Amino acid sequence: MNPVLKLAKLLRTPEKVILDLEKKMNRITGKQGVIGKIIQENDNKINQKLEKLGLNRSSKAKDIYEALIAKAKQSDQSLFSHFHQLNFSTAAGSQDLINTIKELTGNLSGFFLKEEKIKELFRSNPPKNIMEILGYGNDIDEMLKKENVFELFCALRFAEDSNWLNNIFFQSYGYLTREDFEKRPIKIMVLPEKWSGKGQEFLEKKFHHMSHLKEVGVVFIIPVIKSHTNEALYCFFMTLHYTYEVYWHARLFEIYSEQDNFVQKMTEALRVHVSDFPLPNNEKMSWRMMPAYLAKKDPNDSRLFEPHISPEAWHYTKAAICIDKFSQQFPDSGFDFWQGSDVLSEYFSNSSGQEDLISFDLFDNGISLLQQKDFEFRYLYHQQEALWNKIFIEYMGEEMLDKLMMENLDKGYVVLSKDSP
Repeated sequence: MNPVLKLAKLLRTPEKVILDLEKKMNRITGKQGVIGKIIQENDNKINQKLEKLGLNRSSKAKDIYEALIAKAKQSDQSLFSHFHQLNFSTAAGSQDLINTIKELTGNLSGFFLKEEKIKELFRSNPPKNIMEILGYGNDIDEMLKKENVFELFCALRFAEDSNWLNNIFFQSYGYLTREDFEKRPIKIMVLPEKWSGKGQEFLEKKFHHMSHLKEVGVVFIIPVIKSHTNEALYCFFMTLHYTYEVYWHARLFEIYSEQDNFVQKMTEALRVHVSDFPLPNNEKMSWRMMPAYLAKKDPNDSRLFEPHISPEAWHYTKAAICIDKFSQQFPDSGFDFWQGSDVLSEYFSNSSGQEDLISFDLFDNGISLLQQKDFEFRYLYHQQEALWNKIFIEYMGEEMLDKLMMENLDKGYVVLSKDSP
């Protein structure tokens, strides 16, 4: 199959979109054959993965999917054992995982709200639910004196009403200044066991019990009474992903802090909004900024079929690099199978004589495993967003991807020309 047609098919986008992209990016960069190279690499690596699974291109799509899920389950069990029977009901039960994450990422630091400023935010708008849960009544000063302020800030995400958070508490961000921030290491933590009840509620709503605070520099796990099966793999790669997401935004916020509209740009970035206005239509090359996974809500959102670059997928790529490093350090873990799989996908025949798209990405298959998704509801979107990023990287390089995403996140798109940096 023609490489342009094949790439368009893998991305579920019209062939004319890839033809236009290739024409413009070839002219801008002077590079030729990029699309062909991407497809050749995809085909070669798919063949290698199939061979390791004991399958081939004649195998049925559902059989391949089930083999990938089985491989993801092996990876999950390997991590469960590696982290000494990983236990999410206690802080101690997850400490080995946290230590490994810090080692793999290099214990990153960033530009975050000062502890004293966080206390001021609490004094201005006391979190009533948290104070009631912890038994402090209306005594905010007593709570701030006795409790870890970072743990309290994490609890905002699952213990307080979202309307109060967005319309009252977060409104005070409008008064923040550069002086309210400082450089310090990212905190990766498990909350105390007193939050396990709320953690269980959060788990039932979200299918996971972890989150992150970009402006505070925290990645946190909420302890639960009973966790899901097959959760070790998910928590491993999501903790890595959140760590890089927090780090990337810390760099972004430090850049914003030098500008007059610092707080406005920071709060807009925290909203994680994808622009919905038409991309500039001219002879230059436009790429939409995609800071959220639109396919989670609507896999047929028209913006998914335009050229776009994704900070989210970039954070996952960073996480995948750490997982490769982990695989090299612990070759018996079996994680080498997933190396380079984040951008891989292919169509395979089904029992009806039609074709189904299969993602070979660890994150897609790991989440499908966790949520016990049937074949018809399998995850695909992490791989597709990573592939859009790969196209950009093959033409412009990783450093330029990172740079242009930071410079254009607030605008919502990137426009390239032959004179682009």
